[in-house]
Amino acid sequence: MEFDLPGQERAFGLRAVPARKKLCSALAFSLAAALLSRPLPAFVACVFAGLLLWRSGLSPAFIARRLVPVNVFFLFLWLLLPLSFAPAPETTLRFGLVRLNASGAALALLITLKGNAIAAALLALAGTSSVPENGHALMRLGLPEKLVVLLLVTHANLERMTDEYRRVFQAARLRGFRPATNMASYGTYAKLIGLLLVRSWQRAQRVETAMRLRGFRGRFPLIAPQGPGKDAAGSLLLAACCAVAVALPLWNWHA
Repeated sequence: MEFDLPGQERAFGLRAVPARKKLCSALAFSLAAALLSRPLPAFVACVFAGLLLWRSGLSPAFIARRLVPVNVFFLFLWLLLPLSFAPAPETTLRFGLVRLNASGAALALLITLKGNAIAAALLALAGTSSVPENGHALMRLGLPEKLVVLLLVTHANLERMTDEYRRVFQAARLRGFRPATNMASYGTYAKLIGLLLVRSWQRAQRVETAMRLRGFRGRFPLIAPQGPGKDAAGSLLLAACCAVAVALPLWNWHA
């Protein structure tokens, strides 16, 4: 059984590498990138993360949908930090009443590079495995089984809960509900949330009963377990990812 990944065009490269290795590499790279304090090492980390994305086989549209919201947050940093972050003594540029600080812009650049590097690496490494594969990898890495089962069950039923919310909200609108900033609307929203919680609890009980009747004992078997990675380029990228995770902090501290 193969798991379909959104935005994936070809199953090659990082897709052929076991999820456990990719998660370990993603953790090591993310920690190394988060510790960087200079723009040049952060830029190198961002370029390497872009290389991982290129080898991931994910479609450009899928990558853009994931990275654009991250950069929208960084845009607010670019608007605020040059105006507010000013350690003394500080070089400033004045434009009438507006004063821009060079340190604030440098800090915004550093955060943007590090954030994009971490987001791109996580998308390339964790995003090329399905949620069941990542769940089994987390379990093998020592994460408590109950948390893994909670992750898998939540992923399996999240879309159904969204559909349930849409049905409840549509029923309220058909009965004349129009959202507004008043106590009546707040009370209606509270009732909708309560109804959704009750229906979700009832559905969870039915799902649990159905799972136990089918022999569920607290663990989901992986129907198509991944063996050793067959793509040499993907394995080399993971090895390079670990090497970069070690080299970047050393370069950052000794620069």
